Amino acid sequence: MKPSLKYFVLFLLVVALAPFFIICFYALPFADDFCFGWTASENISFLQKFLNQYLYWNGRYTADVLVNLHPLVSGKILNYQLAIFVSLIATPFVLWLFIRCLISDFIVSFIASLFITLLYLNYQPNFTEGVYWFIGISNYHLCILLFLLQLTILLKSISAKGRIKLFFQFVSGLLLIASVGFNEIGAMLIPFFYVSIAVFNRKQEKEEKKLWIVFALVAFLASAFVFFSPGNFVRTHEFENRFDLLHSLFYASLQTVRFLAKWILNVPLLLMSLLVIIYADKIKNRQIDYRLLLAGLLIVVFTGSFLPYFATGVLGQHRTINFVFFFFILFWILFLLSVSEKFLLHQKFAVFKNEKATVVVLTVSILIMMVTGNSFKIINDLRQDNFRKYETIFIERETSILQNPSAIIKKLKIMPATFTVVDVRSDTAWWVDKCMKKYYTERKQTTFLFRK
Repeated sequence: MKPSLKYFVLFLLVVALAPFFIICFYALPFADDFCFGWTASENISFLQKFLNQYLYWNGRYTADVLVNLHPLVSGKILNYQLAIFVSLIATPFVLWLFIRCLISDFIVSFIASLFITLLYLNYQPNFTEGVYWFIGISNYHLCILLFLLQLTILLKSISAKGRIKLFFQFVSGLLLIASVGFNEIGAMLIPFFYVSIAVFNRKQEKEEKKLWIVFALVAFLASAFVFFSPGNFVRTHEFENRFDLLHSLFYASLQTVRFLAKWILNVPLLLMSLLVIIYADKIKNRQIDYRLLLAGLLIVVFTGSFLPYFATGVLGQHRTINFVFFFFILFWILFLLSVSEKFLLHQKFAVFKNEKATVVVLTVSILIMMVTGNSFKIINDLRQDNFRKYETIFIERETSILQNPSAIIKKLKIMPATFTVVDVRSDTAWWVDKCMKKYYTERKQTTFLFRK
């Protein structure tokens, strides 16, 4: 592809992604943010704060560290928004590092990373809780980035030698332990991923196979600290309809079919799939069996539904579906690469390998994503000035709480479609109301969210 065409596509992607980054500075805390903003402000040691979470609420040891570093401890809303912005801008960068293992061209790999980022952000079922909520990024989004970074470093270690090889493997091992500790879905899927590669991928050398086995054992050990933590048993008892196996299998299967159909039949994804098949011969493929990749894809999406149903009886806010959607995209691409190589589809579709046609397909895909999905919600909210109105009434409510701490907290009258937040119920018994009240009235700090 000519440099001018590459830069045109790159520019279009930056324009399409810009709204997602801009609204980071409209994001405001909600629900669990106030709970952890309050507990993280307690006048006790950081270790005790961590143990309070790990022993009495959940086994997400990495997320438990992050939530106790909650930006609301500072009392400044900008810190909250910057944390979201940094996690978001890290997404295409980490993706680019991973894709560079497959594509040697610098600009093309960057275009691919931006395209996947746009696809991921635009079609998440609940992207408010996926990327615009500190608790969401602490439990799910950062898990994606850390695991992908860990896998990238491990892949680089395979071709490295000497001390660099050992250093890469050591760093990758540490990142693996951290990756498993974000949430239960990751704690189940990551060990499964390593075991699958070690057992079923026959096209690897003996030394490489041992490496995958070692990392599988490390992942299993780390996941045990998640699933068998004291806090995890405490949390599961909060849900009356837990551990119904048949109910979970049935509804998780339905959700798997639902989301797979929704994603695979998505026009931008279909157009991207065509390009992946056509240019499969230009990509460094690890030659993983396409059947293994297809099985992995199905298991990933199924797990994202099954575990919530099994642990709580409901799917909830689709946070886990946001999480597995990212891995669905990667598995889908790798699956198409493997199928194209196995059945020589890139040769059969060689007639379509045209620079101008490629640019047209990419342009059409990007333009569609700019006016559909979550992009449409953002544009509509910006057009109606909903973000400014949302911030204004948020500040007014904060001021009223500080002036009259004993008063009932009022629900927000205006909420952008972009931010589908969990708000108060004007009910002193409701947990969101209680957390917000405690954050504003019992913190030791003297500064509050919008105070300069």
